[in-house]
Amino acid sequence: MGEPSQKFQGVSINSRTLKPGELFICIQGDRFDGHEFLNDAIKKKAAGVVVSDRAKLDESLAQQAGIFAVAVPDTLHALQELASYHRNQFSIHVIGITGTNGKSTTKEMIASVMKMRYSTLKTEGNLNNHIGLPLTLLELKPSHEAAVIEMGMSAAGEIERLAEIAKPQIGVITNISQAHMIQLKTLKDIQAAKGELFQSLNEDSTAIVNADDPLVYELAEQLRAGVITFGIDNEADVRATDIRPNEDSGYDFTLNVLDKAVAVHLPFLGRFNIYNALAAAAVGHVLDISPTQIKTGLGARHKLSQRGEAVRYGDIEIINDTYNANPQSMREAMHILKERATDGRKFLIIGDMLELGDGEQSAHQQLGNEVTEYGFDFLVTVGELAGLAGTAAIESGMTNYQVRSFNNHQAAANFLKTTVQPGDCLLFKGSRGSHMETVLEVLIQQK
Repeated sequence: MGEPSQKFQGVSINSRTLKPGELFICIQGDRFDGHEFLNDAIKKKAAGVVVSDRAKLDESLAQQAGIFAVAVPDTLHALQELASYHRNQFSIHVIGITGTNGKSTTKEMIASVMKMRYSTLKTEGNLNNHIGLPLTLLELKPSHEAAVIEMGMSAAGEIERLAEIAKPQIGVITNISQAHMIQLKTLKDIQAAKGELFQSLNEDSTAIVNADDPLVYELAEQLRAGVITFGIDNEADVRATDIRPNEDSGYDFTLNVLDKAVAVHLPFLGRFNIYNALAAAAVGHVLDISPTQIKTGLGARHKLSQRGEAVRYGDIEIINDTYNANPQSMREAMHILKERATDGRKFLIIGDMLELGDGEQSAHQQLGNEVTEYGFDFLVTVGELAGLAGTAAIESGMTNYQVRSFNNHQAAANFLKTTVQPGDCLLFKGSRGSHMETVLEVLIQQK
């Protein structure tokens, strides 16, 4: 319906943020249906609409507004195909990133390095799925020379589809560990699903490979693409040596890129972030960015909210790492807290780790066993699964006084309010669905 040659400027799936002249695509989800907002889109002067349920389109209103309408069997598929078509109009460097942990931080680091030489588009926020990735690609403009695209997944075949849309020439897998085990039952399943990114690469492409992660390294053994390795412990093309914690924050180390070396300060907590920086440096090397430029890009502060975010609230220090959690990222968070210099005591405050499938109970019990090795003053748990970690910690040597388990955020915050003293350091961690940031927010409001 309407004039086939009519043009639109931009694409939206949200009628609230729709701008005049944009194309409105009615995406249907489990809890929403874009068709319910067609009239809003028309009133906001959309250039056109894409629908799969034509009965919900008020055609007389659309004709009166002078917009075009396209009916398709599947509006999500239409969004993806439109994004793929749009991406194909640009001869640019596209970098695809996936992995169990560190995707978003690595994406930010790569984009920061890329901007030393190229006009770069990057994934914003958590737009890394079958809807968000197409929306990101549709932001490409003639001025862009590169795109850094994050790819998330929870099931087999999802990365394959995202790579089919984005067509990356450089693929980065940060690491592979236990997560998303509702549909993916084993580590080998996760490895295969993440490996779909490497499998999408052709002979003219490059895989950026973590030489210290056996599951990633194994994926690179039979690739058509070229390989650049990064690591700390094993030999690699891009390597960090002489690693030293910095007194203020983060780490100082020597970045070795093949036969060149440069001193780098990385303003991030957690040794694991050195791996993220090395992945970014490897991408920079592939695209002819000098080690000095890479150093400048890595030195920029591009921290993400709720990911190892260290802040002071009055006379206590808070490390907010509440964005998400799985067994490996929990270990990394515990290392951060262990290494943190503080005048007071150390509190580890954790929520449930979700999406671990049949292994969820054993994973929390193992976490509790490991906590005792770090010598924290308090372990505070919120939720039934996290409580299993608390019980295991007591069985492994922590006292009932040191381990406190609660069923809700308010109770945990009340305990912290009456227990925390000046100079103490508190690290908050949990899966997204655990909403551990709520404990922090309540605590701050009460203090």
